[in-house]
Amino acid sequence: MVLDQLKYYTTFALLIVSLSIYSQKITPFNSWEKRDLAKANSARRTEGISFQEKKVIFYINLARMNGGLFVDTYLKDYREDVRIPKNKYYKSLVKTLKEQKALPPLQPQEDLFKEAINHAKEMGKTGKKGHRSANHKSFEERTKKLKKKYIKIKENNQYGFPDALSIVVDLLIDDDIESLRHRKTLLHKSLKYVGVGIRSHKKYQINTSLLFGGELIKEAN
Repeated sequence: MVLDQLKYYTTFALLIVSLSIYSQKITPFNSWEKRDLAKANSARRTEGISFQEKKVIFYINLARMNGGLFVDTYLKDYREDVRIPKNKYYKSLVKTLKEQKALPPLQPQEDLFKEAINHAKEMGKTGKKGHRSANHKSFEERTKKLKKKYIKIKENNQYGFPDALSIVVDLLIDDDIESLRHRKTLLHKSLKYVGVGIRSHKKYQINTSLLFGGELIKEAN
């Protein structure tokens, strides 16, 4: 049993390292202004979170800030490397990103990170998916306190990818999700804040929880 666990965690660690290195090969393109790349990297000074968690926010922000340029650079480069099929979901994403107006970058928030990390840990340990907690609390119950602070709270969960760009692209494409709920959340104009948790998963090896907050209630009053 101990050897099996050691083998699993060793394999998992190697997978994280190899895919993390791969994701770092996709470097900033000259067509992006340095100031925009800096704005998109809004979590760069956030302490206590991983490189990949910061990068998830970075890529989401690039897609929000300049969808057309994101399509022509990061998305195009990723598709050519990973060979994503150009199905209707991919094509609709390209159309959406190229037509959308510029959105402000999401800003990191400690309480959103805390809940996102906690949910990713719980799902990882139980091997479950979805928005309910390990003790069966609904999303509404889980985020009750947060809803006293933010006008709007949204959550996305992703399973199976350890590197940031794969996580973001998978949620943006939303393959086989007719409602495109994950994509719509990432590109929601009313959302302003974000927290991300990436943790190991009993069934899918890894899972990511993303928690988004709208305007602060005290700001709206």
